Amino acid sequence: MRAAPQLEGRRERKKRETRERILQVALREFTRQGYDAVTVEALAEAADISKPTLFNYFPSKMAILQALVPGVDQRFAAAIERFRAEGGTAEEQLTRFFAYGAEMTRKTPMLTRALLILALRAYDDPLYSADRHRWPSLHDSFCAMLRDGVARGEVRTDISVERMTHYITGIYVYGLLSWLADPKFSVDVELAVAAAFLGSGVSVTAQAGR
Repeated sequence: MRAAPQLEGRRERKKRETRERILQVALREFTRQGYDAVTVEALAEAADISKPTLFNYFPSKMAILQALVPGVDQRFAAAIERFRAEGGTAEEQLTRFFAYGAEMTRKTPMLTRALLILALRAYDDPLYSADRHRWPSLHDSFCAMLRDGVARGEVRTDISVERMTHYITGIYVYGLLSWLADPKFSVDVELAVAAAFLGSGVSVTAQAGR
């Protein structure tokens, strides 16, 4: 017999709500001002708590940014799921997602910049593993999108779905890093070109043309 789930106590609820409020404030301020411009003191004041209280939840500002990653990951994965539900070929879904990524980069440049720098810093983490996905929900949604294409007979089968997902995410991230390095980089145009290239590359016709 399965144990009944325990009800959340008042203390646990208040702690959860405080943590969520800190993250909501951080997301808003990092998006508006940029990670570097926002101080811990400002975050604590905006969340209506003291600085020591904030540190009870997060040991540093970097830890707050890291805690935002799962939510951003889920948001981008949800976009892929929406495009899957809308239908179309894998190439069309890739095109819509890359356009969405470019749009979000333009809308939230400060937050995008901070998250990209955080991802680069992860490679210096002694606990980093090349097999660990930094954006697991996004990775899984890409895999599901490609499996749909395989089932429809439009996506090649001579390369594994996992490997094609690595190629897609690699080119997508490279486009964002190019934008990070050069503010004049046309992320809309370049990601659109990349999506067209990837769409033809994963197509079953590409396999037949080998």
